[in-house]
Amino acid sequence: MGLLAWSKSIMHGDDNAFLPESGAGLAEDKESELAGLDFMTAVDAHMKWKMQLEGCINGTSTEHLQVDVVCRDDQCELGKWIHDRGAEMFGFSETFSDLKARHADFHRCAGGVLAAAQSGDTAGALKLLHRGDYVLESQRIKKLLARMFVIASEGEAIDAHLRWKARLKDYIQGVGKEDLKIDVVSRDDQCTLGQWITGIGGERFGQMPAFSAVRSCHAQFHRCAKEVLVVAQQDKRRALQMLEEGAYPDASKQVAEAIAALFEGQKAGY
Repeated sequence: MGLLAWSKSIMHGDDNAFLPESGAGLAEDKESELAGLDFMTAVDAHMKWKMQLEGCINGTSTEHLQVDVVCRDDQCELGKWIHDRGAEMFGFSETFSDLKARHADFHRCAGGVLAAAQSGDTAGALKLLHRGDYVLESQRIKKLLARMFVIASEGEAIDAHLRWKARLKDYIQGVGKEDLKIDVVSRDDQCTLGQWITGIGGERFGQMPAFSAVRSCHAQFHRCAKEVLVVAQQDKRRALQMLEEGAYPDASKQVAEAIAALFEGQKAGY
């Protein structure tokens, strides 16, 4: 099983999927190093944290881990990527935002385990490691890393944008928890992608012609989304149909294509 297949298995709920050894099965998959991060190494390093902490608790570790370092989310390789290259490329992605937040939570939990161990509370440290929030956060990180690899390798870095259809559909059908407002949806600077465009995305890619195309397509998309909500107030069936055909899906596709072109151009150096 290659890393891409493993990632998809994890995303589909197979928590026991076997992580391939470095380089194994990757000939038929994408390379594990994408977007400035070796995902294979990142996943492997993350999963080894438990073993490292157990060594500290049991007194068998030769590492000298410090609580004030372990509890920080910007000291490990994954954390450095999250705060640098990852933010540049995927700052608009909801999956990336979740990864950033959960990674910070994980390191706080890991720091708590280490603090308990170093204070001599072996039983407490083991309890935190095996039955506390550490376990939950560790599993979340593994799943988010798997999803991020699929996003990076298959060009789905626009997942935040692509979720709009489901969000609008749920709202129109009355099953969504969001209270989508027309005056908010119509704006192109309120969603995650819009904030990336006006923030770090603009700073990083603002001089590229392809970025102007992203900005323009994104603004048009939100005008179309507004029209869907306006129609939904009078005719829900028609609004749902608008999500499937016409201006809305065309605008959504154009956003996806514009972002793909932006990153292809960035990789090619122009």
